[in-house]
Amino acid sequence: METQIINDMWKVDELIRSFRNVLCLDDEKELEDYSNDEILYEANYILSCYYESGHQNNFMLSGEYGKEEKATATKEVKQLRKFINKWSK
Repeated sequence: METQIINDMWKVDELIRSFRNVLCLDDEKELEDYSNDEILYEANYILSCYYESGHQNNFMLSGEYGKEEKATATKEVKQLRKFINKWSK
């Protein structure tokens, strides 16, 4: 059964991609098996990657890969911040 936090995860492209394509596979878990704290930890980690020098997400956000990638990264940062702000309370 999906909880509200998992429903909200589907609105955050990079977060759902990280869980579905990496974490769930590596951990052999379903989305529902993760705690809210684990989900928030991952959301904060992903957000930090956009501000980490040398990280691909940082290159995207700074526009080094072009305008389209910068727009995508800007959108993803906004989604992550909104999600984190909602669920950190």
